[in-house]
Amino acid sequence: MSILSILMKSEPDEPASGPQPDCPLCAATDEAVIWRGAFWRLIDVRQPEYPGYIRLVLNRHVTELSWLAKPEHDQLFKLLLAIDELMRKELRPQKINIASLGNQTPHMHWHIIPRWQDDPHFPQSIWSSPQRELIRPPDERQQAVARLFEKLPKICTKTVY
Repeated sequence: MSILSILMKSEPDEPASGPQPDCPLCAATDEAVIWRGAFWRLIDVRQPEYPGYIRLVLNRHVTELSWLAKPEHDQLFKLLLAIDELMRKELRPQKINIASLGNQTPHMHWHIIPRWQDDPHFPQSIWSSPQRELIRPPDERQQAVARLFEKLPKICTKTVY
């Protein structure tokens, strides 16, 4: 159990939340960090077939939503809403997928994926079988993603501080 969890009266059965040497999100070295706050960081996933795909990652090692301390929980949902709103405004995707699985990487993180009908897997999840060949996303979409990434740090900071 972490000091933050003790101070915030989190679950008594929560395991230690220090960095885990075998966790790729604890020991990340090649992340394209868009924004970093006290509790969360926002990463560009850098998947060309999914422009704008980002990941919101907890800065400490926690595996379950119920083990977040109250300030982490509060910031999480504020950030998800702010990111969703900005993404809809800047990118105008057909859909935004927000997912937290953690089966392969058991570290609290959220996938935020703008989706368009021309992406390789639409309307299925990006982890399913492809529905069509990958085509290069339009330049306008790439420009909109650049604007989104430019605005995200300010929006995230404003949201949590």
